[in-house]
Amino acid sequence: MSTLRTREIYKDSMRTLIAVESVKFQHSITNAGGHLIGNIKPVAVIVRSQEGMYALDLEAKPVDIDQLKQDIPELRSAKGDRFI
Repeated sequence: MSTLRTREIYKDSMRTLIAVESVKFQHSITNAGGHLIGNIKPVAVIVRSQEGMYALDLEAKPVDIDQLKQDIPELRSAKGDRFI
């Protein structure tokens, strides 16, 4: 299973930086017990300031913020000062 999640990594009075991470994991149960394998990989950084919000991938290329909002429900539902 793979999913995207966000995590606030920096905030001051002018801007907030939000990491977008891909979380992948798989699990299985065998006669020997259970196994859980997972990894977390950075995907993009969202920058939110008074001027607006934009996202950059790991190569500093622009990412479509509207697409991220579709892919990450918590970005759409965030209230107040948390993200938007």
